Amino acid sequence: MAARAPWTRIAFLFLRFLVLAAILTPLWWLLIPAYGYALVQVGGILLRTFFGVAIEAGRLDAHGVLNTDSLLVFVVAGREKLLPIALLVTNMAPYLALVMATPSLSLARRLRILAIGASILAAGHLLFIVLVFRFQEVLQAASEAPTAIIQFYLTLPFLLWIVLAYWDRIGAYLNEDEGAETSPDA
Repeated sequence: MAARAPWTRIAFLFLRFLVLAAILTPLWWLLIPAYGYALVQVGGILLRTFFGVAIEAGRLDAHGVLNTDSLLVFVVAGREKLLPIALLVTNMAPYLALVMATPSLSLARRLRILAIGASILAAGHLLFIVLVFRFQEVLQAASEAPTAIIQFYLTLPFLLWIVLAYWDRIGAYLNEDEGAETSPDA
């Protein structure tokens, strides 16, 4: 049986990704209250312990269709500070879809890549929450910072997928180039 053309493999990967993303994204939105609750708890501990923010309470207010308008709320000095959370954490679903759509991964490698990437995304979500609540005034003054941060979070699932799923191929390609540069024929 002849191998498929590269463009055909790419088209099938893209199609699998679209189908999985269409399924996983609404499912992920349904999990936002539980995931957001965990972010509130861990973020609150980090803010109190390491940044000295006097948090009196924290909660997640789930709102909107499929929780897409959910807010993370911290009460500081009697005032509620709000952060829309759904858009921030939605980048988890495309990452999961990309890894699950990649055909060449063994089950063990797929599970390892899912665990590593999801952990990095979750740590990024926590970091974002902590930095926004701690340095809210500074970030509002820097008009370029929010746009740059949002663009980074939009691309992060794709960057993680490329690096984690294709690291062996990237490494082989880089080693091949190094060999060509150091060969006596060059």
